[in-house]
Amino acid sequence: MALPNPRTTRRFVGALAAAWIAGSVLSHATAEEAEPVLTSQIAEEGSKIAWGQAVVILDQPIDEVLAIVVDYANYVQFMPNFTKSKVIAQRGTRAMVYIEVSVAKGAITLWGQLNIAERPEASNEHIVEASLLDGNIDAFNAQWKLTPVDGGARTLVEFRIYVDPDIPLPSSIFSRENERAAGRTLRALRARVFETPHGTT
Repeated sequence: MALPNPRTTRRFVGALAAAWIAGSVLSHATAEEAEPVLTSQIAEEGSKIAWGQAVVILDQPIDEVLAIVVDYANYVQFMPNFTKSKVIAQRGTRAMVYIEVSVAKGAITLWGQLNIAERPEASNEHIVEASLLDGNIDAFNAQWKLTPVDGGARTLVEFRIYVDPDIPLPSSIFSRENERAAGRTLRALRARVFETPHGTT
């Protein structure tokens, strides 16, 4: 499955930068306003369901953020609606992970076996991608992209998710839910980073 259009992503990240600059004069007491989580929907070719995307700048260096992103077994500790995350096999940052996610106020449990891996990059960015191997959903793809900013003192985090749960409801509902899920995920990551000193678990 192709990832969202890079041109669209650049415009979105540009909007984040503008919002961040505008909010940088605010005090730490208003960090939620100074560090907005921006969300959007990005069309997926050949599908009526859109990707959800969210972007935020965190006040922690990339090593601390990356340590949480690649700690797959502990996704259940902070990822929204996750009820299980179990590493089946792992070598370095590449792993096979079993997850369960509760939706529809607990009425439905989605499960999947994911392949998650950090993609080698020549730049200082870190990209971690997840794709579905098996499960009771039609599609699950996600991507974390971490980029150091402010000389490495802070981290720009972009998160994208595409889920088709194979439930007979309008596609617009799933597009909105993908967008909401992206935003909730980054808010949860931000909380996890603040409560986990120096990126440890």
